[in-house]
Amino acid sequence: MVDFRVIPYEIKDPLELNLAFIPFIMGGGLFIPSFDSYALGELLSVDLQLPGKVEVLRIEGKVVWITPSNALHHVLPGIGIQFIGSNAQSVKSKIEAHLDKSMQAGGYTYGIIDETKKEK
Repeated sequence: MVDFRVIPYEIKDPLELNLAFIPFIMGGGLFIPSFDSYALGELLSVDLQLPGKVEVLRIEGKVVWITPSNALHHVLPGIGIQFIGSNAQSVKSKIEAHLDKSMQAGGYTYGIIDETKKEK
C-alpha cells in the first residue's frame, strides 16, 4: 500500500478555482499554491474544498511540476498535480461542473502563463 502525504486545499472563490484547475494535464490537474518542498513524482492526497461547499473531495495526485518561490513573472509558488487513482475522472468532472465558464482568467493558470494568450 502506498503512503500518500495529505494536504488540505480550500478554494475560496470561483476565480481561484478557474485559476487552479489545469485541464490540459492528462486526466485533469490542479495547481496548489505552497511554499512547502515537494519532489516531482511525489504522491499526494489532497483534501479539496470547493467554493461554497462543505463537502471535501479527496484527490489522489502526483506532482508533475514545481513552481519555486523565486519563479519569474511573479507567479505563485506551488505544485501542479495530475489526478490519479480510481476517482480521478469523477473528481475532474465535479471540478469542471463548478468552473465559471463566463469568467476569463486571461490565459493564466496559477503557476504558469500561456504566452500565446498574452495581449499584444
